[in-house]
Amino acid sequence: MTRLYAFAISLVFVFAALEPALAGGGSAPGSYCPLPEPGERPACLGPARETYSEYFTALDTGAIADADAASLEAAVAQGAAAEHAYLALSSLTHGYFEIARREAARPEQDPEVALRLARWNALLEQAYTSSPDDDSYRAAVRRAALELRERAPLPVPCQAEEGAASACSSTESVLRSIDAANERAGLRGALERLLRRIFPEENS
Repeated sequence: MTRLYAFAISLVFVFAALEPALAGGGSAPGSYCPLPEPGERPACLGPARETYSEYFTALDTGAIADADAASLEAAVAQGAAAEHAYLALSSLTHGYFEIARREAARPEQDPEVALRLARWNALLEQAYTSSPDDDSYRAAVRRAALELRERAPLPVPCQAEEGAASACSSTESVLRSIDAANERAGLRGALERLLRRIFPEENS
């Protein structure tokens, strides 16, 4: 193994160690704010609440309308290119979670809520696919989708793998779309692909 190759391998592990931090979890505008534990109001959501105050005010009152989420949805649709990409992603995820939590407590599901969450699923898919050059942001979108699937399993309309309409659980369709992109997301994957290009014989 050459010294250059050994150095490149070390970079893989360095960046892999850094990946969770880069994917988010802090309170900075450039990171994703994960869903809180029951009863908690995460401090990392503060910057998002300031940026999208009208959206969160409507969300807190339980009477969110399309106009309240318009600017947020436009930002999520832009993916990593949005001015407040991580704040928008965090806001949408926390709103999704809160709406799904409330809806799960109702005796019957509101069809308008189901359609809103289905639209937000489509926005999460768009955020991921429109950000092919930003592995950290893509990792944050995938983390958000996984958290919602685990914490907010509310049935919503989605597209089946064959393309027909079906019912699925929260962000199941988002995760299918991410997997279908057939890309190895994350810095580790990007560096491993780089190594294979630089050292094709040693990686064969």
